[in-house]
Amino acid sequence: MNKSTVLAVSHLRKEFRVLSSHRIGKERFVAVDDVSFELAAGGSLAIVGESGSGKSTCARMVMGLERPTAGTIDLAGAPAGESRGRRRRARQIQMVFQDPYSSLDPRQTVESALSECVKLHFGLSKKELHARVRSLVRDVGLDERHLGVTPRGMSGGERQRVAIAKALAAQPAVLVLDEAVAALDVSIQAQILNLLVRIRAEQGIALLFISHDLAVVEEVCDDVVVMLRGSIVERGPVHTVLRDPQHSYTKRLIDSVPRPGWIPRRHVIAASREGV
Repeated sequence: MNKSTVLAVSHLRKEFRVLSSHRIGKERFVAVDDVSFELAAGGSLAIVGESGSGKSTCARMVMGLERPTAGTIDLAGAPAGESRGRRRRARQIQMVFQDPYSSLDPRQTVESALSECVKLHFGLSKKELHARVRSLVRDVGLDERHLGVTPRGMSGGERQRVAIAKALAAQPAVLVLDEAVAALDVSIQAQILNLLVRIRAEQGIALLFISHDLAVVEEVCDDVVVMLRGSIVERGPVHTVLRDPQHSYTKRLIDSVPRPGWIPRRHVIAASREGV
């Protein structure tokens, strides 16, 4: 693990015990098998594959929500699972889920939710806390009128912006996005992708993007790994893999993309430069 690497996953394996359909008792189901990858500081890596490929299980293990059966996960040089420094590790890596509504307390205003996250990680004065919360709102393209609003009063895109702001409150080195734009329509997806491109450029946060949508992956990621039935079948720079796939499964994934839905990459980059 070199100095520029913030996340290193090595020979990761995850087994589940499931009821057998043809014999008494349980049998082992291997959800992830010998998966390794690295993410550089400020880099962006996508893990792609269809439902059941193991990509979300990888994300959950990286976040500490699932315990690996075997393998190691190092975050900024510290092995996952160490009892010491768990809060520090929680600050270093944060996750944004597909459904923002489920990750937000419906009773909390935006200001209350963000204040709670900031206070969890930093000891700030009331004035500093006030300033930090307003800075987070601006960082995700919202304004102060949203501070007094609850999730019920926001659109899906606005809720996802708040979920991203909550993750940014810890000032993480890595942001894990598990199908983070899958529930949004195409125009709102583009806005959130613009936001992620800008955050990465301005704050140097590394992105680990979990997705089945290759059009989305092409917009925000430099590198990609393709998973099938728990294993990596192809990896490389995203444009190389998507334009010259070597594995038949990758080719099938690409062929399944509805071409009219692809958003030109230049649109995302140009919009991000304009501060969208």
